[in-house]
Amino acid sequence: MEQHAELKVEPWMRGLLLLAGAYNLGWGFFIYNFPQSFYQWVSQTDSASPGIIEWQGLGVMAFGLVYVALAVYPVTLWYLLAIGIASKLIGAAGFYWIVLDGVFSKQYLFHLIMNDLIWVIPFTFILVRMIGIKQEKRHQII
Repeated sequence: MEQHAELKVEPWMRGLLLLAGAYNLGWGFFIYNFPQSFYQWVSQTDSASPGIIEWQGLGVMAFGLVYVALAVYPVTLWYLLAIGIASKLIGAAGFYWIVLDGVFSKQYLFHLIMNDLIWVIPFTFILVRMIGIKQEKRHQII
């Protein structure tokens, strides 16, 4: 009989999800409470920030809570990580087209890398691992 190596949630995965949660809660809080500062920095303009910026801050905080919940229940809530990855990719593109009107700046590139793209690779790795754990558990039941 073939033995399968048991997959498990590694402590670093929970730690990374907690870090992502704390980071997104803090960043979202900043964006929500200081939308003008954030917008002027990332767009390099003196114009007023669009109202969608505050909603962005709320969304970032909401995903911060999701990442904290994922750190506690990663196998149960694994599908939320897929939504988080999609939000990082779609949110980055949407921010560029909707908020910045397709204007690229060094500040936006920094924002894009630090707030969206940096999380996609480890989130994807964790998601694949969680799917593997779900599959392993399913095979153990059968």
